[in-house]
Amino acid sequence: MQSQGLLGGALGAKITGFSNVSSFAIGAGMVSRGEVALIIAATGLQAGLLLPEYFTSVVIMIILTTLIAPPLLKVLFNAHNQTAQKEGGQ
Repeated sequence: MQSQGLLGGALGAKITGFSNVSSFAIGAGMVSRGEVALIIAATGLQAGLLLPEYFTSVVIMIILTTLIAPPLLKVLFNAHNQTAQKEGGQ
C-alpha cells in the first residue's frame, strides 16, 4: 500500500521530466501519508472490510513506513545535491 505511493509518485515525477534521483525523492515524500492510511484502515475495520487480525499488521506497516520516509528523503536529497554539484562543476 505505501510502496504504491513511492512508485506512483516516482513514476509521475519521471513522466513530467524530473531526474531519476528527484523522482524517487518525490516518491519517498508520498510514503509518509500514514494518517490517511490509518483513517482508511480504521474505516475498513469498522465496516467489516478489514479483518481484526490484519488490522495490527496494517498499523505496524503504516508506522514503519512513516518512520522510514524522513531518512529516505534525506539520503535521496543528498544524492540529488551531489549529482547537481557534479553536473555544475563540469
